[in-house]
Amino acid sequence: MQGLGYPLYAQRADGARFTDVDGNEYIDYLMGFGPIVIGHNDAAVKEAVHKQMDEGTVYSLSHPLELEVAELLIDTIPFAEMIGFFIGGSGATSGAVRIARAYTGRDAIIKCGYHGWHDWTRPGDPGVPRVIDELTSVVDYGDLDQLDKQLSQDAGHIACVIIETIQQAGAPEGYLQGCVDLAHKHGALCVFDETKVGFRVAFGGGGEHYRVTPDLSTFGKAISNGYPGSFVAGKREILGSESTRSLWMTATFQSDLLSLAAIRSTISEMKRRDGIAYQWRLGEKLMSGINEVFGQSGLSFKLIGYGPMPTPSVDNADRDRCFEILRRCLATGHYLHPTHPWFLSLAHTDDDISSTILSVDEAIKEG
Repeated sequence: MQGLGYPLYAQRADGARFTDVDGNEYIDYLMGFGPIVIGHNDAAVKEAVHKQMDEGTVYSLSHPLELEVAELLIDTIPFAEMIGFFIGGSGATSGAVRIARAYTGRDAIIKCGYHGWHDWTRPGDPGVPRVIDELTSVVDYGDLDQLDKQLSQDAGHIACVIIETIQQAGAPEGYLQGCVDLAHKHGALCVFDETKVGFRVAFGGGGEHYRVTPDLSTFGKAISNGYPGSFVAGKREILGSESTRSLWMTATFQSDLLSLAAIRSTISEMKRRDGIAYQWRLGEKLMSGINEVFGQSGLSFKLIGYGPMPTPSVDNADRDRCFEILRRCLATGHYLHPTHPWFLSLAHTDDDISSTILSVDEAIKEG
């Protein structure tokens, strides 16, 4: 963002706003790249975390909160039968891949989307051993024929297909169910990566929204409103199997109590305030308004996808001009990332949305 003239360092944040190190305040539509769903520095989440902090943060033994939050998540996410806690989205996706490998007895995987930074997620990157590259295939989102071809090419070797469920404008009709069916046809598991999507389009992410049940799903980001908790959810026959239970996937902070306290509070606030519907309503208002003012000016920039996490789209022909318009909005206190998905929160208001649309409209009219 440095080359685009955006601020580089934030100093503090509250609600739907953050303040940079120069004291400038902005309405935030990046929300920590997705984790903040209730709002920055939310009082209810902060109180829950402080209470747990007073009692302790890590022990040599398990804590009852682990069971309480696991049961709460199973009640909240339709297809979750068992839960395993991790730290960070990369930890959860890597955990799901290892579970799939142990369960199927296979080594290779097929990925579709962004799944974190661990070696298997970044084939071809510097520092990633070639042998890891050879175990990871990449397919395009929305292309079932390509997926079927890759599964057939590596028949008998694929442990799982892991898919970031909602990318760009969303899944074509029947796509996610097709991914599950093709994986099963070839004896592989299907993993839905809901790290960005969970607790936004639905508590259960794209799987719940499209009413498709995967074998395993991974969650992070918005589940704990800014804390690093994550988890794998899935079928009991897989997570409770002998091969899976024998896995060593523990770590000192795996069931981080501060994150668990934040998850419990986040679920409570989301349900109390009908948070999923709230994000949809505000997000659709934002998308409609932004797309209208850009469209009336004959510019290609628009927001696509779904209200809780709309994705910017722009043609190369007027890309620079559109990006400059968004950059101008910084002067009126609106932080609008030109390429990354935007995120709504329960702290955003109708006035924030109206102010943002007006800011964009005025920036367009400046020339």
